[in-house]
Amino acid sequence: MKKGFLSVFLFTAFALVLSTSCKDDETAEWKDFDFSVTSNLTTETGTVPYEGATVVFTVTTNGKWTYAIDQSKTNWFTRPTVDGMTLAIVIPENSVSKERSGALRFISVSDPTLIEEFTITQDPSPEAPEPEAPKADLLDVVFHADGTAEDVSPLKNEVISYPGAALTYYYHDVYKRIVSNYTHTPGQGSRTNSYYRVDYYQNETFKNGLDDGHSMEVVLRSNKNDGTKEYKPFSAHEAGGTGFLICKEGQGGHSACITFLPNVSTTGSSKWIWAQSDVYPEPGRYYHVVGVWDKTEGKAYIYVDGELKGTADAVGNLNHAKDGARWFALGGDSAVGSMGNAWNGEVVLARIFDDALTDEQVALLYKDAKFENQAPVEFAVSNLTYLARCEIGAGYTYTIYGNGFETGDKVRFTSATDVTAAFTADAALTEPSGEATQQSLAATLPALPNGQDRYFMTLVRGSSQYPLGIVEFTVSDNPRIATPKIIAHRGQHQDGVQDATENSIAALANAQKLGIYGAEFDVWITTDDVLVINHNATVAGSDLKIEESAYAQIKDLTLANGEVLPTFDAYLEQGAKDAAMKLICEIKTHSSASINTRAVNAVVAAVKAKSMEARVDYIAFDYEVCKQLKAAMPTASVQYLGGDKAPAEVAADKLTGIDYQYSTVLSKKPEWVAEAHASGIEVNAWTVNSTADMIACIGLGVDYITTDNPATLQKLLARPFVTAPK
Repeated sequence: MKKGFLSVFLFTAFALVLSTSCKDDETAEWKDFDFSVTSNLTTETGTVPYEGATVVFTVTTNGKWTYAIDQSKTNWFTRPTVDGMTLAIVIPENSVSKERSGALRFISVSDPTLIEEFTITQDPSPEAPEPEAPKADLLDVVFHADGTAEDVSPLKNEVISYPGAALTYYYHDVYKRIVSNYTHTPGQGSRTNSYYRVDYYQNETFKNGLDDGHSMEVVLRSNKNDGTKEYKPFSAHEAGGTGFLICKEGQGGHSACITFLPNVSTTGSSKWIWAQSDVYPEPGRYYHVVGVWDKTEGKAYIYVDGELKGTADAVGNLNHAKDGARWFALGGDSAVGSMGNAWNGEVVLARIFDDALTDEQVALLYKDAKFENQAPVEFAVSNLTYLARCEIGAGYTYTIYGNGFETGDKVRFTSATDVTAAFTADAALTEPSGEATQQSLAATLPALPNGQDRYFMTLVRGSSQYPLGIVEFTVSDNPRIATPKIIAHRGQHQDGVQDATENSIAALANAQKLGIYGAEFDVWITTDDVLVINHNATVAGSDLKIEESAYAQIKDLTLANGEVLPTFDAYLEQGAKDAAMKLICEIKTHSSASINTRAVNAVVAAVKAKSMEARVDYIAFDYEVCKQLKAAMPTASVQYLGGDKAPAEVAADKLTGIDYQYSTVLSKKPEWVAEAHASGIEVNAWTVNSTADMIACIGLGVDYITTDNPATLQKLLARPFVTAPK
């Protein structure tokens, strides 16, 4: 493979012609010789039509002459014929779509200082197909709309996805494909999510393809780069291997630049070959990068945007990464048990070839991946908050919260099922005020077809885009804008309060001050039928089981905040002080059905004795307890906690709802929310403590959210996420 061939004439092969018209007495060194050459080309560097032609050169001299042709570049010159003082060269038809050129020299033998040079250029064939870029035969990763990825090369390697908050994906309008975006801290190590993995070492074809010389291709965009860390878009480096990185500032005297880094040596010991481009990755700009290790030449090359930017000696054999790290990472670097040198930016495509590609092949790859007229934008978007699911209608406003938005930003929505179905919405920017810290971007939606679809959302600023995430819209004529009710899990015992232990009277009083829907609490029964409030079967600091103890044995036990163990009666008395807030009574599952029934009867009797039937809702993990409660209190709200029954079954037993854990049930079966509503029952999600999970539950359309952070949820729900047109 020739790299950087210089435009100088090479006498790799030549033909010597002694003109038959030369005179024998004209060889004296002191004689002056005339020497000139003309041709039937229009200029000295003439052009031959693609159909071909015969080019005739006429030599005028009073001495002997010869000619030389660079056969390594002009083997398409056919049948050179000398006739006296002329040389005729037949140029055949150019059957390819690429222009070709050849050079030849005329030299005076009588005076070798007399030389005439010509370049013959032939037009490309307009009828020939365009040359095709090489196909990746070891790995060719394509990302899909659901976040998975596959290898479309002949090897069909498995591409394993590790989803996470730092990995998003979207449809790119220029590249016309799904691309992956990573928001890791640049160079971060020990990452266990938000990347892709391709194992290769057990595949002998793949391994051998790397070993005998290979090329790698990636299209990347760096979102940020301060030059202090190595961070990698596509690599398999761990004490060996090959791949790409952005090197640290000053590495080998170079800037923090795009680098190809194979590990090659003649001894088997680790030796990094730094093929550095000196191209600093401007944040927001896309780069097409190809790294080539040519084992035969003993060289490593790096190309950026089709141009050779760096060369390094790379003699020897490839040293692979150590055991456990012999896999390629997209979004970072392979490591044993995790991913390291995490990427911050995009990976558009990632490919590996079982060949040392030539300049021409790299140029063809770049032609296919060229992003013309870029206007890079360095986005600083963070702290995104939005509904991932919601119902909408024509003219509705969908609001995204976050930081880093600017006036004039728009939001583009592209259907994940049909990428040709896309629209860009104008968005109103609102700066934070008061205690708020996030900006808001409110996009007004056009009329969309009724039904359900997922959309990639991108922030549009000028001609640049940045991924925001994915939303699932359910479009209808009568959208349901869900605002779930807040239930404080075991009262408000955290999230802005102090000295309030869970299930304490103080925690209940705190929840009442918030003005929320309800406070949840847990009930056990003693051997002498006294109901007490506690989550566990025993009180902290005691080995006595409540259901096996008389009330006198446990009545003086205290909670962490100093309160004595509350009774159900005391809890109802505090609850009665706020007629607007519900009490959500969970009857704990005791050791036997008979004790459960005693607890149910005691709870019902206590509520009725205080005339608080309309003030108390009920939940339980034991399904029979739920049915007993509904039978005893037909108008009461009774929800099942177990998570193992479909909504239709719960509805058939006349219960009023399901109260299922979000992380283990509703996040895995989100369709149960719609099924519950279709069955005429409600949905409560527990225990939802993170903002991300709160947003997810709001998007699911649940009716209630039970949380340890009710104040946080209350502030979140005060924001408009979806609003109907006025």
